Amino acid sequence: MSVDITRATTIDQQVADAIQDLFAYHLIDDDQKLRGDEVRRALAAALTTIIERVPPCPDRSSAIRKPREARVDCMSAITHKGKY
Repeated sequence: MSVDITRATTIDQQVADAIQDLFAYHLIDDDQKLRGDEVRRALAAALTTIIERVPPCPDRSSAIRKPREARVDCMSAITHKGKY
């Protein structure tokens, strides 16, 4: 059973274990690597389009950060098999 750490109000053993698991290094298997590669290619394409089509400005800078953040979140979801 996964623990929703976003709703935790105290640190019991389940929450403590979830925190340790969340920050532990997890090797990825071949299927996870393939899915991660596909996500990275799609996000790189989005970033390329933003750079080529959106004029430089603070909004564009923010938009450029979003695919980078999405990559990290997607890889975390893939690595943790959707637990968090």
